[in-house]
Amino acid sequence: MKKRILVIEDEHEISLIIKMRLEANGYEVVEAFDGLQGLKSVKTHKPDLILLDLVLPKMSGTQILEELKGDEKHKDIPIIVITGLSPEIYHAKTTRFKADAFFLKPFDSVELLATIADFLKDSPKKP
Repeated sequence: MKKRILVIEDEHEISLIIKMRLEANGYEVVEAFDGLQGLKSVKTHKPDLILLDLVLPKMSGTQILEELKGDEKHKDIPIIVITGLSPEIYHAKTTRFKADAFFLKPFDSVELLATIADFLKDSPKKP
């Protein structure tokens, strides 16, 4: 059974690149292009892992992170933040609820895949 990854990213080009790379490595991908859609997708699609941008329309990634990490049903879903914000700004915005991993844009897709595989206890397939 494929592991399901939810990509919450408002930049369609970045989301497409991530989706293609993940699918090529055997993952099922669900996309959301704003914060509210992303939060709804968590509840309807029950992802195994979430890739989350912090700067999103309708609801920020930090709000999503706070809500999910504070919710008993969803707190154990690994959340990997992929953002253009600096680590200092990210840490200032998320003092109580932190992501499980953090990648700055532009990110190394090989390193991202390895991190995802580690969280999901998979071995990434060779590209």
